[in-house]
Amino acid sequence: MRYWLVLATGLWLAGCAAPPADRGPPPDREARQQQLDALDSWRVKGRVAIINGTEAWHLNVIWRQQDDEYHIELWGPFGSGRVQLEGDAQGVRLVDSHRRTYYARDPESLLYEHTGVKMPVSGLRYWILGLTDPQQDQQQPRRDERDRLASVQQGSWYVNFRRYTRLGQVVLPDRLWVDKDDLQVKLVVDDWQLP
Repeated sequence: MRYWLVLATGLWLAGCAAPPADRGPPPDREARQQQLDALDSWRVKGRVAIINGTEAWHLNVIWRQQDDEYHIELWGPFGSGRVQLEGDAQGVRLVDSHRRTYYARDPESLLYEHTGVKMPVSGLRYWILGLTDPQQDQQQPRRDERDRLASVQQGSWYVNFRRYTRLGQVVLPDRLWVDKDDLQVKLVVDDWQLP
């Protein structure tokens, strides 16, 4: 019995272990900013947990970004309740699991109105890259030992960059916690794809 307990604990810890830290001096902050700003096309596949008081949602997510246009798919366990959110600077369209289509100016209100899910879509567009949202004031930015954004407050959202991963020459967040009052959004990226 003890053997199995030690083995299970070891496997659990291995699954939670962070990837090795980058070696060498941290990159120049301005060069890193330019590198991230240049990422106008990307795809993320992952999981998101949304906790709002006593309510909780555990969703799968695929997010495709091309310049200012985005396509986000969200669905629950076993493929239930699939929702598609597509938008750009002009507005956003939501297609629900019954193939009904709705339109609005901002994604947050549209998503909440038709699914009950609160998620800061506009800010996540930047935070998912380890950037601040240029449309929101920022307070208390904190950087880690590699000079990457570790946490920041933007508007009423507190963003905590929990872990980064390297994709070739680019280092991007793969664990992101976002809090506002009693709302928590936890994003875990399982797969990053860059052009």
